[in-house]
Amino acid sequence: MEWGNIFQFLVLCVMLGIATIIKLNLKFLQKHLIPVSMIAGFLGLGVSVLCEYVFDYQLFDRSFLEKLVYHLMGIGFISLALKERKTKKSRAIANTGFAIINTYALQAILGLGISLILFYTILPDLFPASGMILPLAYAQGPGQANNIGATWEKLREVSTVYFQDGGNIGLTIATFGFIWAFLGGIPLLNILTRRRKHRENTFDGSTDEIKSLESDTEVQHTIKLPKTLFVDDFTIQIMLIGLIYLVTFGFLSLAEYLFAPLGSFATTLSDLFWGFNFLFGTVFALLARKILNKLKQKRVIQVNYADNYLLQKISATSFDLMITAGIAAISILAFRQNWIFIMIITTIGAIFTIFYTIFISKRIYKEHVTEHIAVLYGMWTGTITTGIALLREIDPESKTPVPEHAVLGSGFAVIFAIPLMLILNVPIQAILQDKPWMFGLTFVLLIVYSLSMMLGIYLTNRKYDKLEGIERKKK
Repeated sequence: MEWGNIFQFLVLCVMLGIATIIKLNLKFLQKHLIPVSMIAGFLGLGVSVLCEYVFDYQLFDRSFLEKLVYHLMGIGFISLALKERKTKKSRAIANTGFAIINTYALQAILGLGISLILFYTILPDLFPASGMILPLAYAQGPGQANNIGATWEKLREVSTVYFQDGGNIGLTIATFGFIWAFLGGIPLLNILTRRRKHRENTFDGSTDEIKSLESDTEVQHTIKLPKTLFVDDFTIQIMLIGLIYLVTFGFLSLAEYLFAPLGSFATTLSDLFWGFNFLFGTVFALLARKILNKLKQKRVIQVNYADNYLLQKISATSFDLMITAGIAAISILAFRQNWIFIMIITTIGAIFTIFYTIFISKRIYKEHVTEHIAVLYGMWTGTITTGIALLREIDPESKTPVPEHAVLGSGFAVIFAIPLMLILNVPIQAILQDKPWMFGLTFVLLIVYSLSMMLGIYLTNRKYDKLEGIERKKK
């Protein structure tokens, strides 16, 4: 019997187990917010390099790990979107959504600017649009960085200019994002909390006890299946996620078929759609959640089939495995060949993100500014899990509504993220059609999009200021 990919998956599980034991027994790691999945990923990378360069044995098939990262990201986001939540409208949630999209645009401007400067000066062999990977790796994580990087790598089928090792470089940049999240985030929080004159919550600087992303007491079971159904609760969740992922696959296949007659622009756009599988999966999951709620309200169904507790566990497990596989899949050879570009873009990107996060948070939040800085900086250099982990550093008991703002704000941002996909395709067309002026068009479009998000923040603040003024008059 051929084990193949199953063996590699089992090795990742072993690495997670070893990393857990190490974290439990080393006080240094217990006092810091380095996730077990990140430790496991570096263990897997180290063992892989040892096997390859010392024993001439290929432990991991990187193409398999990259595919695993791709699908785990889709499953993780679908699981999160399926959870039942009370719909709320607030200034902080809307502003968080606008700020998230604005960050994508600004990091894209920065990244593309860096790669073009390097391309026209010291790195003429660099893929000119490679800097666009920065917001995908930093603000969206290893899954999306790998997806789009691999998509641009496929350009070799239609062009002599393509992003060589694009998927792996995306994973590498995302890994540096995680490193910057913790090495830059913890000192940043210490500085901010010392400067904060009027503390909203007690902070003693202790990180001896790091809590999980969401403890069992915070996420409750919401499913109540009749015993006569003879099916496990977990099976129902897998069925729902699988059905939504199948719908996502069908939609993307249909889009690819419809785009086919429209030429090269449509082909690269179709590839981009496949790279954003998680985004479309999230949209379909949110629609499914609405349908389930409507059916339950009209008593067509009597049971809430989507269980918040199990869905949270599935998403958390997916993201843990995704991070582990993403780091383990890094190619040392690809890093060595592109280390100048990687080090420049990750360092400048992280420094920019630190100052930008402080700047935007002070201007869009009226309360819990430091807490918002923590969660947003973690999100914009890693994932939402990283952001929550940094937040635990200064809000260990979750006394603030900041985690809710981050989660619901991310859902709000989905609405405005789709047009960015079209903009991401413009520099690719500049390369395929040999029209450098389209790089300038990309900058213009990104700047306009960023300004529109800032306008959204302004209008949101104006709206809620009026509502608050009306409420004060009534009182």
